[in-house]
Amino acid sequence: MTHSSNVGKGATSSNVGRSATYEVALAPPAIRALDSLPELDDREDLLDALQTELLNGPNAHSEVRFDREGSALSDPGEDKDEIVYTATPLTYRGYTVVHRELTAEELGRLGREQGRPIALRGFYVIDILSAESAFIRRPARKA
Repeated sequence: MTHSSNVGKGATSSNVGRSATYEVALAPPAIRALDSLPELDDREDLLDALQTELLNGPNAHSEVRFDREGSALSDPGEDKDEIVYTATPLTYRGYTVVHRELTAEELGRLGREQGRPIALRGFYVIDILSAESAFIRRPARKA
């Protein structure tokens, strides 16, 4: 696993690698979430879930799709020209992953950077949220 891939609009991410059907690249918040897990086994189990559950995984029926403003999208064909974000609940310890599909351009860049053949599809994992994060209160930001 490397932390060297540049995916998205200049954002640094980490290429986790490829599953049988898709690539996975991590944004900095997702990397921090993985790095915060104290046990290597936990990180590996979470990575396994990322590599198998983002496309038609066991909780696909519970996914929530939304646009860049955070508005929910109910129709699978809605806003085909817009980037669609998805929150997917994983089977591993109640984690939820916020991700979007990689563009063809990003997949091409990923293949060049990694120097290897890549899958035809891929996902950019923006954040990994633990179940407990729903109950953590943060102070309001001052405007």
